Amino acid sequence: MLKFAFLGAWHSHAVMHVREAAERPEEFELVGMYDADAEVIKRNQEKWEEYGLDIPVFETIEEVLGSEAGAVVVEGHVYQNLDYVEQALNAGKHVLMEKPAGVDLVQLEKVHGLAEEQGLVLQMAYMWRYNPAVDEMLSLVREGVVGQVFLYRGHIPKPLGWHKELCGEYAAYYGGVYFEMAGHLVDLLVAIMGEPVEVKGVLGKHYGERGEGGGGGGVVGEHDGERGEVDNAVVVHECRDGIGIVDTAAMQVGMDRRIEVHGTGGMILHEPLGSNRLRIYLAEGTEKYRAGEWQDVEVEAGVEFPSLLRELAACIRGDKEWGFSLEHDRAVQRTLFRGCGIESNALRKG
Repeated sequence: MLKFAFLGAWHSHAVMHVREAAERPEEFELVGMYDADAEVIKRNQEKWEEYGLDIPVFETIEEVLGSEAGAVVVEGHVYQNLDYVEQALNAGKHVLMEKPAGVDLVQLEKVHGLAEEQGLVLQMAYMWRYNPAVDEMLSLVREGVVGQVFLYRGHIPKPLGWHKELCGEYAAYYGGVYFEMAGHLVDLLVAIMGEPVEVKGVLGKHYGERGEGGGGGGVVGEHDGERGEVDNAVVVHECRDGIGIVDTAAMQVGMDRRIEVHGTGGMILHEPLGSNRLRIYLAEGTEKYRAGEWQDVEVEAGVEFPSLLRELAACIRGDKEWGFSLEHDRAVQRTLFRGCGIESNALRKG
């Protein structure tokens, strides 16, 4: 059994791990949560009541680090998370870290080195890595079934109804919604096409009241005083053998998150992102897929449906090797920073 605790509990993804602990008590035990903000604790207690877990509240970080938890799940604000990770690793805890991988590249390299030195597992919570359909898509790419991938396109918006609630968080970072959301798809872009050679972004501020300066949109730095956050962005990545395009916006009406992979031997479409569905078109058939026609596929999850906690537990036990290395995670973060026009630190000052 994996015993874990929350070190930071602000992020909405924390509920996934609470639900899993409730549904799989033979595999996971949530021993407690800590967050510096009492309102976050109160909110979580109210929202998580339906899962029927008695979740102790740790008053200090030291209580978390001294607990029986073998791993911590870091779900704080992005600007808090690397500090939490560093403290957890120094205490000998394995770590599952919410995306993106903090705000500072130098500190990220430091904690990666610390995990390697101490032989601890440090995984990123890019949840769609372990989705069965995404895993099948990656396998088809690795096996060369779709040929040379010359175009990757990913679309990952946020609903308009969440704009007001989240705009304060977006404003804390250079890159706004792109910094906060796009890592999911940059992660898969790097897995498929490698770390890009060139990255060019258009980061817009397009929703809400316009400032006195006029305009109301534009690239970060041109109209910075008019709106506090980037809420509409497209970033183009030139890779060794093709182009990757990732876009996100904070004012989508209806969800249509998706990934497209276009190669010289075929195409794979995954929509909606996170489902078990693929559409596949191949020039040459395989044992599983026919040639010359579109096929709609429901990918089976297998006996054990993958999850972030299950992946973490398997790696801690040594049952499997990490599917995504720390070097991969650094490449993802470097690529995300470049898309946001960031050199080394994503946090806005003041």
